[in-house]
Amino acid sequence: MKLSKRLSAISALINKPVDVIWDCCCDHGYLGIALLKRSAAKQVNFVDIVDTIMVELNDQLKQLSSTLPSNTAWDVQCQDVRAIKLNQNQQNVVVIAGVGGELLLNLVAGIMANNTKAALANTRFIVCPIHHTYTLRTGLIKLGLGLESEQLISENNRIYELIEVSVSSPAALTRTGQSMWDLNLPAHMQYLDQLLNHYNKMLNKDELYFQKVITDYQSLNDYKNDDFNH
Repeated sequence: MKLSKRLSAISALINKPVDVIWDCCCDHGYLGIALLKRSAAKQVNFVDIVDTIMVELNDQLKQLSSTLPSNTAWDVQCQDVRAIKLNQNQQNVVVIAGVGGELLLNLVAGIMANNTKAALANTRFIVCPIHHTYTLRTGLIKLGLGLESEQLISENNRIYELIEVSVSSPAALTRTGQSMWDLNLPAHMQYLDQLLNHYNKMLNKDELYFQKVITDYQSLNDYKNDDFNH
């Protein structure tokens, strides 16, 4: 199964072997299976709360097991993502993609509350929400997570933010993703315009809050113009 551009970009971030990868909200497990096939981790755990999907995935992995590298193991866990237990003596990568930013934040916060500081110190979170990225970023900052990397992925006429964070990174995560933009690219400019149009429509719900959001995003454009003028 060929990975989508989003899943390929997530896979590319795991460029050195780690101990455990947690493919959360894994759906059909395409990413985790691809990571297993290239021995990206000693163990890949597939986690989702939908039992019917997980039963099918478990059957599929059993059928594939003879073709998978012998130095990797896998486990299918039908449970709430927030309940996963990280091993503090192992390097963990937690991947959560394909869900909204508010739910994603709730899941990351739950994992952090459910695990030790030592375990979290050895953990990277790779997240790719389908919307509500400003809310997600604001929450991740409050949780004390620093930026490892961020990028914009264009897929099927939509733009997605791919964000990699950890408690160990000293780099500041920002609410608007300062380092991922290239506003000379039409797709990036179009995405910024979409965000501004969306939040302008939200002004009547909470003018004070959404005007702050708009100002934050507008400053990206101002930064580009200042950079151009210099």
